Amino acid sequence: MKQDNELQTLTEQFWQSFLKANDELNTFITSGMPSSTEKRHKSFVNKWVQLKEKAFKLCTHIDQLSEETIEPIEVVLPWKTDTFKEAWELWKNYLAEQHKKYMKSRMEYAALNYLKKLSENNEAIAIEYLQFAMSNGYPRFFKVTTKSYEQPNIAGGRGDGDY
Repeated sequence: MKQDNELQTLTEQFWQSFLKANDELNTFITSGMPSSTEKRHKSFVNKWVQLKEKAFKLCTHIDQLSEETIEPIEVVLPWKTDTFKEAWELWKNYLAEQHKKYMKSRMEYAALNYLKKLSENNEAIAIEYLQFAMSNGYPRFFKVTTKSYEQPNIAGGRGDGDY
């Protein structure tokens, strides 16, 4: 909630600064420039109008997002061990760092349930799936089979290492 208020304040400050700059630009443009200058600044003015429209849409969108706060749900880890807690935190940090993907509570809840099902309720296997996905740069985890560990076959037509 505090972040939403800060975001709204920053958005409002940005928009007010933008409007002030727009007023100053309009005063400058209408201050009686020679006709030769008017032709050269027409392109700039058109781009400025487009930028102003985009800024307005962005500020409006930010305001709407900050008003639509949804209360997060409680996320409970399927295994209570420190080993799994650390592996799961590592996974979430990996997603954020590597893929710019941040889990909110409902996504995290669903991912944990899926991991539990995929690993057949086996903590060690679940951690292995997470480590395999991270070590190979995947943005999601999946059931790891023996075939997953095999290198691509050059005779199969894919010798570029992209598998």
